[in-house]
Amino acid sequence: MKKIVALIILLIGFGFASFSQDVIVKTDGSTIKCKVVEVGLDVIKYKRLDNISGPDYFIEKASVSEINYENGSKDIFEHKSQNAPKKNMKKLPIERKGYIALTLGPAFPTGDFGSSDLNNAKAGLAMTGFQISLINFGYRFSRNIGIAGLWNGTSHRIQHFDDGIWSHGYFLGGLLITFPSEKIDFDIRIMGGLMNATVSIPSLNFESSGIAFGYDIGGVIRFHLGKVISFIVTADYAGGNPTLSSGSSQSFEQSITTLNIGGGIAFRLK
Repeated sequence: MKKIVALIILLIGFGFASFSQDVIVKTDGSTIKCKVVEVGLDVIKYKRLDNISGPDYFIEKASVSEINYENGSKDIFEHKSQNAPKKNMKKLPIERKGYIALTLGPAFPTGDFGSSDLNNAKAGLAMTGFQISLINFGYRFSRNIGIAGLWNGTSHRIQHFDDGIWSHGYFLGGLLITFPSEKIDFDIRIMGGLMNATVSIPSLNFESSGIAFGYDIGGVIRFHLGKVISFIVTADYAGGNPTLSSGSSQSFEQSITTLNIGGGIAFRLK
């Protein structure tokens, strides 16, 4: 009789356990039939059905895909596979905020500076010349605003004088307005600073020089050839009104204005 009662109790216990069990489904498809005690941030605590009053067991949450509870509810856990292939993910390029370049090209005299009229007392008689910028610089502090710098030298032959030379240079700094993109950057720059000018005609034993405030308003297009190199094209209107003098001649003021077109190589700065 005692054996029958014990068997009945055992059957009831197994029947209750089967009815009240939770099922943990692992990410590999295997299952654990148990009684879930707690679902934590990283682990799940449960009791084994064959030892409900025994110790707690733990399983990492990352290895569980879902839990099916005895009452019919369900918890589903979504995990990003670390081994899944990464699609459409590009390494972000290092942001380049500036450049320093060397450019050169023609310089076209404009206004009185390029006038060939000998009856015009303000005529500079300058011919199309050559200009080189040893430092052509820009750096932005925000997406569209930064600073610009220029160290430029220009020379022109003088009409009617085979040995006559105009030479002038600039050391300028100012505002940079830039419109960056992945392949091409476009810049507008407005600069001011020091201008130095000299006119020399050896056959007349004449040389005169002077300094003045110089200015430059221009645009820059940079075509990015790689992470650190760009091809650069510049177009600038530059000028000033220096007063030139020498020890043996009377001083005079000369308006000097040129349209400078340049091209060269720029190194991109972080």
